[in-house]
Amino acid sequence: MGFRVKIITPLQVDDVDLNRRRRRYGERASGDTEIEVVGLGAGPYALETAADLAASDDAVFEEGVKTGPNECDAVLIDCIFDPAVDRLRDVLPMPVFGPLRTALPLLSLVAPRFGIIARGKDHGAIFTELVDRYGHGDQLIAVRTLALPYAEAKDPERCGVAMREQLKRIVEDDGAPAVVMGSTTMAIAPEVAAAEFDPDPPPADTTSTIIFVGLFVDLLQVPLVVKT
Repeated sequence: MGFRVKIITPLQVDDVDLNRRRRRYGERASGDTEIEVVGLGAGPYALETAADLAASDDAVFEEGVKTGPNECDAVLIDCIFDPAVDRLRDVLPMPVFGPLRTALPLLSLVAPRFGIIARGKDHGAIFTELVDRYGHGDQLIAVRTLALPYAEAKDPERCGVAMREQLKRIVEDDGAPAVVMGSTTMAIAPEVAAAEFDPDPPPADTTSTIIFVGLFVDLLQVPLVVKT
């Protein structure tokens, strides 16, 4: 039997979105990793406000506590805000992971400070509070936002345009040596990074190399952009 991971979405999602998440994790999982992606039967349909996140926390917890002791080897919450991770760790017998809490300690391996590019217009303050709660507030340089609703962030073209602008600003204006993508929905394509940070010739004060670091190896990739 392989390593079994139950992945819980932070939202109520339709079949298209649920299958998108299944494909993403299935493509990244190792051959002996069994992936089950579970959508919520209650809770918000988008995470735009602190109230949405509170509702997500409760709904994720209610879904998570249904997990039987022999059902899986680990639980992963598919949300950068880590809803209900601490609560589920207190009651489940298997490890429970959240992307942000797992990513932050590893940042020190590649950069002393970092920035975050968030999706929603109200996510900046939420990220600032969460990073500070995790003990990494002194490392956070800036939070930039795409100001895109959830549905628009899933559009590669629209997301790419907004990402180019904010990625350029957080590196060149804010001086972030590493950038955390503040959503597991949006993804930064290599060509976007190349277009912004590998011109001919590359500017001396930005970057000549973009490194994408995958976390949750063979299972989950939280994109980090690092200038070296």
